[in-house]
Amino acid sequence: MNTLDILRLANKFYVMAKGETLPADSKDTDTILKNIENLETYAARIKYAEKNLDHLSSGSSRIVYTLPDGTILKLAKNDRGLAQNKAEGNPEMKSPYLNKLLRAAKNRAWINMQFLDKITEKEFEEMTDVDFKDFGDAIRYGLKDVSDNSEEKPKNFEEISKTKVYKELYNVGKEFKLMPGDIARISSWGCKDNHPVLIDAGLTKEIFDKYYDSGTTDRSSESSV
Repeated sequence: MNTLDILRLANKFYVMAKGETLPADSKDTDTILKNIENLETYAARIKYAEKNLDHLSSGSSRIVYTLPDGTILKLAKNDRGLAQNKAEGNPEMKSPYLNKLLRAAKNRAWINMQFLDKITEKEFEEMTDVDFKDFGDAIRYGLKDVSDNSEEKPKNFEEISKTKVYKELYNVGKEFKLMPGDIARISSWGCKDNHPVLIDAGLTKEIFDKYYDSGTTDRSSESSV
């Protein structure tokens, strides 16, 4: 570590200990997002966001806010959330079945994505002609090498594996090492133009191994929010 890195690290610890002075509140979205990006600590970013944005939901790693244009902002609460924003904000990870990344902070403190209404298992089946439980079982089995689980082959796996939705999610999951738990959970799915879209795709194997309990029995069950 060189002298400049040491000075930056020392300054970061000083800011954390002292507490950051928040920028002035704003009604301009671009200003708000820039201010959040420039703040040094998670606590300061959250405090500023809570004052200037509409809180939609929250998980252990990220907070979701709605923006005036109807889109959403996923704000990292901690290092785990930051890692998930980097994973979900990867511009190379594309599919018709993945929610679209609109923009992101350079440091990935936040990512801006489309807001999509969540769907039910029945609606998923109506849009794909695939039973969601069967799809979930198939994707868990197909991506078992990612999750390190010993999944038994579903009885109708051959049929499900030939469907477009399975092929797309399997290929993306395999390439980017996505844990299948989120993919196999209906709460992770929304809808756009009568088409199912995965709205939660931030948990990779690398992130799981680094930030989640390695003793978890079902390694595919963690959520990325």
